[in-house]
Amino acid sequence: MMLTGTVPRRCVNLPPGALRLLLHTAAAGKLREGAAVDEFAARFGQWLGVPHVFGVSSGRSAFQLTLESLDLERGKEIIFPAFTFPVIPMVARLLGYKPVFCDVDPESFNAGAEHIEAKITENTGAVLATHMFGRPCPIREIAELVKSRGIRLLEDCAHACGVRVNGRPAGTFGDVGIYSFAEGKNMPCFGGGAIATADEQIARRARSILDRSPLAEAGAIASQAFSMWVKWLLTRPFIFGITAYPVLRARLAMGKPLMDSTVGDALLDEFSASKPRIGRMTNLQAALGLLQLRYIDAFNDGARENARILTENLGEVPSVRVPRGSMDDHVYVYYPLSVDPEKRDDLRRFLLRHGVDSKNTDMSDCTKLRAFQDGGEFSPEPGARLDASVLEICVYPIIPEKEMKRIARLIRSWAGLPEIHPGGGRS
Repeated sequence: MMLTGTVPRRCVNLPPGALRLLLHTAAAGKLREGAAVDEFAARFGQWLGVPHVFGVSSGRSAFQLTLESLDLERGKEIIFPAFTFPVIPMVARLLGYKPVFCDVDPESFNAGAEHIEAKITENTGAVLATHMFGRPCPIREIAELVKSRGIRLLEDCAHACGVRVNGRPAGTFGDVGIYSFAEGKNMPCFGGGAIATADEQIARRARSILDRSPLAEAGAIASQAFSMWVKWLLTRPFIFGITAYPVLRARLAMGKPLMDSTVGDALLDEFSASKPRIGRMTNLQAALGLLQLRYIDAFNDGARENARILTENLGEVPSVRVPRGSMDDHVYVYYPLSVDPEKRDDLRRFLLRHGVDSKNTDMSDCTKLRAFQDGGEFSPEPGARLDASVLEICVYPIIPEKEMKRIARLIRSWAGLPEIHPGGGRS
């Protein structure tokens, strides 16, 4: 069994000095409160070019703070892309809004203005434009559409921290940009999230809401941070190869599930029972955010380069579709392969046997979920499910170029194709 030269399904991106920062902050008794929170808000805002930034405890908290700060009338419709992380529209539903789902482009996984316009009604209060997998949606066209209709525009940048559209940061085209700093994102801050806005009224309401919001206890903060650091350690390729990888191979041999996340309706059942509320960003999260800002642009460049290597070395593969379009305007936090649904599990098992772990997506086609059916007997809309076809590959910079090329060779081998050699030749 291969123990080294392995690739994890996901790496936790913590910058140099993260553990030292955790220990120093804990020793100084500044896990909960301190000067880093305001400093991070100012620095992150400068990086984005936005005057108001508010840090919160999670990406989910960021979206909840956004909706409460908009002061929309309850019962208003909010348009979401149908293919998204389902917790986000569920937050809207729990707050008394009606999620409405629009189609997405199956090539980019993003909704465009043409998809959104078809769902606008006189009761539409806001649109959430999502930059899925770190590839920007056609945000300029969407912004023009919603402005002409007098509708609020929100940007989900959970996958797109640092993405730029013609030089302008994602999250700055609408009324509010929403960011997540969870462990699976490109800029994790021991958890956390943020919203960014240039709207003075939204900023005033957000500040008032946060002043009344709770802050986690020091013990819970330290536990979450240390747990994330351990995950960082376990997702270093060599450590992964001698720890988690043998467990995954054993589970594969026994026909057991490969330690996948809870998704879809089961995830929403857990979330709805948790009684979610807004939490403030901790001083530790903000301090790590300040450290992350030193490295995030270089990290994004490295991830972008690895995605380019994978795309160029895969070429045309039967039953597999790679992301198309410009390789300069994205940050593939998760690199999405589209695989024929009936073959996706076979490819995943093949890759794992050859040292490459991969991941079924956490995103869902929300039109197929029971939680978003409005009464009556559940009858999902016909058609293929995008979430049944997506297989995510890690393209973080810690994975060397030779491994990215090996992944491409493995996928071509699985499909029965010859190897591509430099200069375009094939074996």
